[in-house]
This record gives sequence, C-alpha cells and structure tokens, in this order.
Amino acid sequence: MRSVRNEHEVVSTIRIPNKNGDAARLALTHSQGVMGRKAIHLSVTARQTADRTRKAHYATSTRGKVKRHSQNSRAYRKKHGRNASKSSLSDQLKALSVPDLPSSLRSLAATPLPTLTLFLDASRSADVLDESDLYIWEQDPPYNYPEPIMTAHEVRYTMNMVDVMLGRRWRLSKASRYQRALHFLDGKAQELLIGILKGLAGRVYKWSTVASHAAELGSGRNAEMTRCWLQWQARDIFTESEEANMLKSGGNPYRTVTQPTDTLT
Repeated sequence: MRSVRNEHEVVSTIRIPNKNGDAARLALTHSQGVMGRKAIHLSVTARQTADRTRKAHYATSTRGKVKRHSQNSRAYRKKHGRNASKSSLSDQLKALSVPDLPSSLRSLAATPLPTLTLFLDASRSADVLDESDLYIWEQDPPYNYPEPIMTAHEVRYTMNMVDVMLGRRWRLSKASRYQRALHFLDGKAQELLIGILKGLAGRVYKWSTVASHAAELGSGRNAEMTRCWLQWQARDIFTESEEANMLKSGGNPYRTVTQPTDTLT
C-alpha cells in the first residue's frame, strides 16, 4: 500500500534572507491534501508569528491607517449620534405643550355614541357595511356637495350615514390607539409624545374654526355631516390630549388597550 504522505507531500527549498543579508536555506513541506490546501509554515508558532508580522505591517500601511480612521469615525458617530438624538428629543419636548381644549370640544367628546345596529356593525369591522362613499366626509369641512331634497327617506339615509361614520371612526381610532401602544411598549415614548403634540395644536385650531360656524350650518346633509365630523374629531382630540398628559407625567396611558380585530382601513 502506498503512503498517503508520499503521494501528497512535496519538499521544496526556498531561500530566505536573514537579518545579516545572507541567504538561508529552508526546506518546506507542502502537504497537498485532498482539499488542495498547502501548509506554508512548519509549526503553529511560526504561523502565529507570521500573522502578527503581517498585521503590524498592515497597520502601518496607508490602507491600514485609512481603514482604522474609518472605523474610529463610525464608532464616534454611533456613540455621540445616539446622545445627540436623545438631546434633540428633549429639546423638542421643551418647545411643545398640550394645548388647552375648548369646553365645547370636551362636551361634544363626552356625547354618548349611538347604540343602533349600523353603528355597532361599523365599529366592529369594515367588512359588514359598504363604506366606500364615506371617504368624502372624512375630509375637513366645509362641505359644499350638492344637496338632495330632504325627504323622509333622505333624512333617514343621512342619519344612517352619521351612525356608520361614527362607528367607522370609533373603529379606526381604536386601531390607531393600539399602534401608539405598540410604540410605547417599544420604548419610544418620547417620539410618540412629540408626534401627538405636534398634531394636536393644529387639530384643535381647525376644530375651533369649524365649530365657530356651527350655528350657521342650518339643516341638510352637508350640515349633518359637518356636525358628525365635529363629534368624532372631538373624541379623537380629547383622547390624544389625555394620552399626552399622561405621557408627559411619565405614566402609561395604554394599560387597557387591546388588539383590535380590524385594521386601519
């Protein structure tokens, strides 16, 4: 039987200059195994010494210096960027506050919601009723759509539409609140609070502007849907205002929040 060592080993001789400039002769054994690898060092110690020499040379080379500088820069930005981000969030919070809510908004937010079947169906799922025509009434007033002749049928249809809209908005509000709860649980309380506060002031102003003309609305579908808008907006604004106050005091406003069965649609 032929020796595997004899088949796969080749002895070669190379000349390596020593520190005196003389050429020393060294016989290296190249073990050519079945994987095709070649051992170029006589021992583990020799390999480790060669690795240290190569690393030292690379560290002092231009390429090595550039790479080390890049690594140090990334580490600095990562460390100080995180601190700067926290500082920026704190600065933003100092400039924001929970706006005062008009008493009329608070009163309307406390108005009981309908208990009829249409409201309940819309509050549970978007799949029960056809809500495709409601998007126009989710836009901010004023509404200037063509008015139908308000027969008894049209009056009933409008009231049904109000119930469905309130149910839809209650469902969407619940889904939005659940998303905010997830952000809070993810440790993003400051970002969440800033997002709420940035939106509240403008929404309160818009609500107050529309409400100031409520007495001039009269009757008709545009008027009823404007009142509907004022009601669901009042509930959303009041809810987020209460959340913001609790977040500012370090509390958790989402203890009772449960996952909705429907999506944000």
